[in-house]
Amino acid sequence: MSPGQHEVWRRHGAAPPVTALDSCSVELIRQRLASAQRRETPAHMRFKWKHSGTAAVMLLLCEVDGQVSLLLEERNHRLKSHPGDMCFAGGKCEPGESAERTALRETFEELGLPESAVEIVGEMHPVPNQANTLQVHPLVGVVRGPLDLRLNRAEVHRAVVLPLAHFYNPAVRSLVSFRSWGLSIPAYTTDKPGLRIWGLTAFVLFEFLCRIAAPASPRL
Repeated sequence: MSPGQHEVWRRHGAAPPVTALDSCSVELIRQRLASAQRRETPAHMRFKWKHSGTAAVMLLLCEVDGQVSLLLEERNHRLKSHPGDMCFAGGKCEPGESAERTALRETFEELGLPESAVEIVGEMHPVPNQANTLQVHPLVGVVRGPLDLRLNRAEVHRAVVLPLAHFYNPAVRSLVSFRSWGLSIPAYTTDKPGLRIWGLTAFVLFEFLCRIAAPASPRL
């Protein structure tokens, strides 16, 4: 393993930092995300913005079958943009709309989860879409209670729920080059044949895993 590869997996962490979504675990995630936001922006996140719009996505944590899990979407295969890709709920911000409001609205429109079912626990640094026309703001939310989804089939082919532990299994991840940024990030396979998490979704997911795995102090 090269030094660069070793650093990627060191940042990624070896195991999930939480095994439940009780109040203490949620607070731990909240504190780690907040600590990461307070630190100096990493060099690889200092973008030269050329965007003309703003968007937001929602990383949704939930508890299914006793496991802390991540809720993603497989996009409708008939969409003109990124058909069949894995993604987080999200979309463009409407005029005057905050990133948080957009993420909550899109979560309801795509997955049927009302705002009352989602607790925002943090945010991450914005990233550009591939065309650099949008500044994409990732929000992190926790779904409280049973996962009651009502999918918008015009946009979502199916919801995919994966245990957080899944992403720490070396057998499901491999390093790939990300755009022309000179970065290597993990791409992840799923429990669905041929379905993988890559591109901007994988980049945001990797940054999230790094933030919750890397405490800012020994207490966190």
